[in-house]
Amino acid sequence: MIPGARWWSEPVAATGSAKADGIRKQLGRPRLDPLTVLVRESAQNSLDAADPAGSGVRYSIHLTRAQDEQLRRWQGILCPGPSAAGLGVEELFSGNPVIATISDRGTQGLGGPLHADEALEPGADFVNLLRNIGEPPEQQFRGGTYGFGKGALFTTSTIGTILVRTRCRWQDRLQSRLIAASLGSKFQRNGRAYTGRHWWGRVVDGIPDPLLDSDADDLADYLGLPSLSRNERGTDIVIVGAHLGSFMGEDDEARPRTVRQGAEYLASAMMWNLWPLMLPDAAGNTSLQCRVSADGGDIPVPNPYDEPCIRPFVDAYRALDQTPTIIRRKRPATVLGRFAVRAGIAPLHASEASAAAPFTGPAHHCARMRAPRLIVDYFPGPRLADDAVQYGAVFLAEHEHDRVFADAEPPTHDAWVANELTGNDASVVRRAETEVRTALDSYVEQQTDDIAGASTQPPLGALSSRLSALIPTASGPGADGRTGAPSSGRRGAATAWITQAPRMVRVEGVPRIIAAFQVRPTTGKVTVRVATSVAIDVGTESEPPAGAEVPTVLELRDASDRIVLGDTVSVAPNDERDWTVVIRPANGAAARVRLVVEEDGEL
Repeated sequence: MIPGARWWSEPVAATGSAKADGIRKQLGRPRLDPLTVLVRESAQNSLDAADPAGSGVRYSIHLTRAQDEQLRRWQGILCPGPSAAGLGVEELFSGNPVIATISDRGTQGLGGPLHADEALEPGADFVNLLRNIGEPPEQQFRGGTYGFGKGALFTTSTIGTILVRTRCRWQDRLQSRLIAASLGSKFQRNGRAYTGRHWWGRVVDGIPDPLLDSDADDLADYLGLPSLSRNERGTDIVIVGAHLGSFMGEDDEARPRTVRQGAEYLASAMMWNLWPLMLPDAAGNTSLQCRVSADGGDIPVPNPYDEPCIRPFVDAYRALDQTPTIIRRKRPATVLGRFAVRAGIAPLHASEASAAAPFTGPAHHCARMRAPRLIVDYFPGPRLADDAVQYGAVFLAEHEHDRVFADAEPPTHDAWVANELTGNDASVVRRAETEVRTALDSYVEQQTDDIAGASTQPPLGALSSRLSALIPTASGPGADGRTGAPSSGRRGAATAWITQAPRMVRVEGVPRIIAAFQVRPTTGKVTVRVATSVAIDVGTESEPPAGAEVPTVLELRDASDRIVLGDTVSVAPNDERDWTVVIRPANGAAARVRLVVEEDGEL
């Protein structure tokens, strides 16, 4: 036990105080998954605290189920809980609670004074997170606007309890701080009313203060918090007894996520909500490096540029600096933001990267954001006629109107709502939404017109008129070219067969051919090469004239949307067996697709 450290419960002041119940309700009932809210709010806090002299923020979430020695240490510090508060601290630690630790490095830590009644100045992050409620942002272009979003840290805990260790620069020196805080429910004791807010720390003159310097660092090491190097600043927020949400089983019954499932969901949520900050700049630097782990093992965070489910949004985002559409309001004339849209081949299967996707099926949305480059929402547009193609758009609000769009955000920052705004501010938000909707409608209408008028375009018309010549075939051990079923070749031989006949789709007005095939290895690896040739009316032109165009295999994708560039892939018995091929057709000609199979020998 730390000498002088204990729980302290906040009494209601004679002039009134904010109750814990009300603070928890400030988030309302978010339509987002609670883990998505957690990622959005905690990453936003870390980015707002970024060290301007640093090279980017390192942001991570670690999940573990407390057991044995770690459990005993946490019990010894936090038990017993606040008397008469009914938080359930003792009950929680009688089991094996999940401990979620959110960490950032490359930040300034939570600096400023320790007490909220001291004259505040820029950088008063400690009291804004742990003391104040509803504090407005101190800087322009910060993600946080109300200070209520931090409630997500408490609501993710089954007992409303977090422990915070931070190292900051205060009064010209580095200082470590460690304190725990809880949001419970208001209660009465001995005729006195209490707010339901509690802190664990050293109580000095009736105020709970954090442990400082070596006391804070020693206790952080004792509890197993991530390490901080000697001169490093940063913050660790531990959510005690984290609730990881649930998923729908195959029987449509909700089941609680395991630690690993929770970590996989968090990794997906980071990609979908933080990807603009995860992309490298021209120098190869990123504003945000994300990491997730479960019980000590790393869970890969999807690379947004490599994931087909989100790639159109990434391409559109990069187009903002090259060929954007300027979204304007005519009266009074003002630029509202920049807009771009790009299309891509839609994934045929959901992957782990799609776990936290804010929509199902092919993308037909606009990712809206303002200056901090955090995704506000995915605004839906009309669907394309061909579900093999998807599109993603991006709208970035003009810096001049950043405050207006920030004021339109609810505490969870997941929408722009103009109803609470008035005058010019409401007009800016409403007009931006109208113009984005119009831009999406126009884009889809143009794509539809392109497809409808295909027969009038010579290259595409020639291709479309000969789609019947797209005949899938295969060769190799046991390959007989039948679509939809494995061949009946040599018993035990590796085979590959086409399961979906080739068909043409359009991506950004450019024709592509896609087909699906399945591979069946045996005891070793099998190499499959997709061979293409021009289909002519009387057969196949396997030897085109010199300089003539030929259909080209661009890439292969497996069922989890792993991409292999080129026309060849090696498949082991434990690898994915369902594959899709994307082909650039020859100008004005249909194509034949053939699979060439070779066994590489036993593993």
